[in-house]
Amino acid sequence: MNMTKKFWLVLLILVGLMAGGLNRSAAHAQQSVQRWLAPIGGGYADVYAGYCARVVSLARNNQVNILVLGMTYSTNAQSITEAERQVNLRDAEERRFQVEQACQRAAPAGVTSRAVLAPIFTRSDAMDEQQVRQYFSDDLTAVFFLGGDQKVAMQVIAGTPLEAALQAAYARGVAIGGTSAGSGLQAATMLADYNPNFAADNALDFGAPEVWNTAERHGLPFGLQAAILDQHFQQRGRIGRLLNALALPDVPHVGVGVDAYTGVWVADETRLQDVFGLYVVTILDEETYHAAQGVRYVGKDHTLSLRNVLVHLLAPGDFSYDLQSRQHSLQPAPTTLQRDFAALRAPVGAGPLFVGGNLTGQKLQHPAVQQFLQAAGGDQAQLLVVAVGYPSQRSALTAAEEILKAWGGKGQALALMPGEILTIPAESTGVWVIGKDQSLVEPMGLLALAEAWRAGKPLLMDNAAAALAGSFYSAHPPTPRESEQAEVATQGAFLAGRTRLQPGLGLVPACFEPQLLNDNRVGRMFSLAYNHPELVTFALMQDAVIVVTDTGAQVLGENAVLALDLRQATLALGDNQGFVIANGLLDVFAPGDAIEALSVEEATQRTPQPTPELVLPTATATITATTAATLTATAQPTAALPTPTTAAVATEQPASQGKLPSWGLWVAGAFLAGVLAYWVLRRPKR
Repeated sequence: MNMTKKFWLVLLILVGLMAGGLNRSAAHAQQSVQRWLAPIGGGYADVYAGYCARVVSLARNNQVNILVLGMTYSTNAQSITEAERQVNLRDAEERRFQVEQACQRAAPAGVTSRAVLAPIFTRSDAMDEQQVRQYFSDDLTAVFFLGGDQKVAMQVIAGTPLEAALQAAYARGVAIGGTSAGSGLQAATMLADYNPNFAADNALDFGAPEVWNTAERHGLPFGLQAAILDQHFQQRGRIGRLLNALALPDVPHVGVGVDAYTGVWVADETRLQDVFGLYVVTILDEETYHAAQGVRYVGKDHTLSLRNVLVHLLAPGDFSYDLQSRQHSLQPAPTTLQRDFAALRAPVGAGPLFVGGNLTGQKLQHPAVQQFLQAAGGDQAQLLVVAVGYPSQRSALTAAEEILKAWGGKGQALALMPGEILTIPAESTGVWVIGKDQSLVEPMGLLALAEAWRAGKPLLMDNAAAALAGSFYSAHPPTPRESEQAEVATQGAFLAGRTRLQPGLGLVPACFEPQLLNDNRVGRMFSLAYNHPELVTFALMQDAVIVVTDTGAQVLGENAVLALDLRQATLALGDNQGFVIANGLLDVFAPGDAIEALSVEEATQRTPQPTPELVLPTATATITATTAATLTATAQPTAALPTPTTAAVATEQPASQGKLPSWGLWVAGAFLAGVLAYWVLRRPKR
């Protein structure tokens, strides 16, 4: 081969290597793009500042361009009336204007902010590739989903050019955020709703959560892969349904509950950071200590039984959580657990103690009540029924007399009002105390209960009276229904100093909170545990009873008890005075469970229990006319999510990524080099 041919061959090789090097640089640049999700638990005005602060920092060429999507407003994914479309446009336009104004306020001098509303409300809108393309320009900064219904939204989006455009935009660094339903859809496995006939008060029964995790039904496929999202979390007492959802097979076993008026930024689907807004973000981890592996479903309602769920809280400030390593920035999770519930025992010689979460319906048929009556002497029992915490003496006496009359045995009914001191007749063989309002009870008037119990009398303390059995209690009335007061009572309880805690009777060294989910007192449970981390806080569902004897404790009834244990946790306060917790532990004890610790080693040796078969009403299971009805609540195996429409992906491919994938440039370079080499070698000799 002469020198000319060698020159051309060397040149061609160099060109090929340069093309490969340039492509590797482009691929590296693509990988270094920071991707952002912004799940917001609900609300608008309270989170705009935190949302816009980061969006403005992502400005390109001194411009912030935000796309607002409102298909969450629609009542049906397939078609809506023209009247509904106009209402949706009007309402969504109001939010678009607010987002735009907030970002304009947050933008520094010289940076302009603009928000545009895409009128995409049905699946046919999302299938219109030409319409979709015009909203996804290369200078797009962020996408903001409005609140509403995430199920309808994903039926509009899934498998359409819109989904493909969203995925391509996210890959090139466009921040994807949204509030309420616009938050829930940001996880690939989507917690869609409660199944029919379920709500917060029975959320711990199998079948309560409706989870979308199939090829046909899912959240945004590029969203969180390692966690499930829930919104309005503490505001609406949704801890039960998230615990239940995470225990299902073939789903992520980590959940992120974002409270209303609160948001969090997620970097590269991995790092939760920079919480913004008013309250806290809750993380439930059923993976690290194999809680989901050891799940059990107990009784006729298949009530959830879980152990060693890791619990973390994030608040505004320098706090974060890594979804990949499952570590809180305050402290890594302990490698071993040393736990026991030995404190939940009656002293030698004491009678059995029954702590009730609010007995309803046929009280006398409750297994714990039957056990209490038997301990009090059966048919020969002389009961003292005491009513405390009622607004009037008459209402208190009426409630006590109803119990005594229903029992039909001998005894006395008594109404104890504030300032009065209880005296227990010597002939009483058992004391049943009922309570209405924890803020109206004075423990000092009930000291005789402790003396009688330690002397051997069986003691049943129900509802507000149950709270007094522990070392400390929350001195608050039932949760109000009015929205602003309810916010203070539920979400405000996660802020330091907002929950009034007072000493109880201290029968056992623990804390108790009744009516956990039916009256949404989760914040009180956390406040008790945070302020007294040396004590385990037990929160009882309605119709659940803890029976304490000198040999230990057991749950009886038809509902569950939660135990929040912060004895090994690390605690801090956020910039909003919100609780920050790393490595708390949560247990769910079902009826019949002994309240005992389960080691991590024991959990790993458990064989996962098959999920129960639960037939749901077919009349309410159908989602839309084009969606197959859900026949059972058993989790479906994870399936591959639908591949986005190819044409739409090509349209939305950013210029920085090149026109071909990495292997494409190598193939093209090699082909070109081969052609040129062949041409050089075949040239006639001169």
